[in-house]
Amino acid sequence: MTTPATREQGAPMAVATPSAPAASTQGAPPLCEFRSVDVRIGRQPALCDLSFSIAGGDFLALVGSNGSGKTTVIRSILGFLRPQHGAVRVFGMDPAGRQRRLVRQRIGYVPQNPAMDMRMPICVRDLVSIGRCAHAGAGRRLGGADHAAIDAALAAVGISQLAARPLGQLSGGERQKAQIARALCQEPALLLLDEPTSNLDAAAQCDCMDLLSRLYAERRLPIVLVMHDIAALPATCTRALVLQHGRVAYDGAFTGLYEDEVLRYIYGPHPLAGLRAMRQACDDGDSRRHHD
Repeated sequence: MTTPATREQGAPMAVATPSAPAASTQGAPPLCEFRSVDVRIGRQPALCDLSFSIAGGDFLALVGSNGSGKTTVIRSILGFLRPQHGAVRVFGMDPAGRQRRLVRQRIGYVPQNPAMDMRMPICVRDLVSIGRCAHAGAGRRLGGADHAAIDAALAAVGISQLAARPLGQLSGGERQKAQIARALCQEPALLLLDEPTSNLDAAAQCDCMDLLSRLYAERRLPIVLVMHDIAALPATCTRALVLQHGRVAYDGAFTGLYEDEVLRYIYGPHPLAGLRAMRQACDDGDSRRHHD
């Protein structure tokens, strides 16, 4: 990892050089770019002079403590927020401008804790089919290509057998897979996931991360994975971006995320103790599964 430069108390650390993208994406324009972006939520600064880009080959872990600006970045990419200063460009377009529909058509988004009424009389396939609305609107009758995309998305996440099951009868892990299938059904050029393992048990968390790793390996689909628990991140991530108070604290190789200096920005004054405890818990869980 790049050695942090001397800095004033509270200032961001020096930014490491991001790892090179896959050969097929070298020289290509970035999928997403933040240029000196400032965003305020009410009177509170959420992003401060933020600059970074996302390349076509990235599996990016977007990491930081609560309130560091992670979700604000996602909402800015989607065009839900407009910066007070600077510019956000996604696929070369302004996501909050006149071309916002074109941008959102190409982004699969899995929000944190999506609001779903489990009493609604809809099944898994109905939920996944919502992903097709990005291309044709909610009122159009689904055609053969749409049904093929729905079938492919269900198969990709391994829940084809649950297609007719009501949402209220799903486990937490199954509901999250259905949400990921909905995003994949959109046939996106970029997949955004905001804390996808929140409210999942340990086994479902591991299953979710394994699924994302497989999707990236098989499709090379660019992924932005927002997490605050770095112990749950899959090793297939190619790059890490750490935010602190709306600024970049680290941007570089995923392995650099575990350096002492970076951990302090995520876990505070006792990062190593916290990380060791989480790793021990994961090891204990693996041991129990092997003996069951």
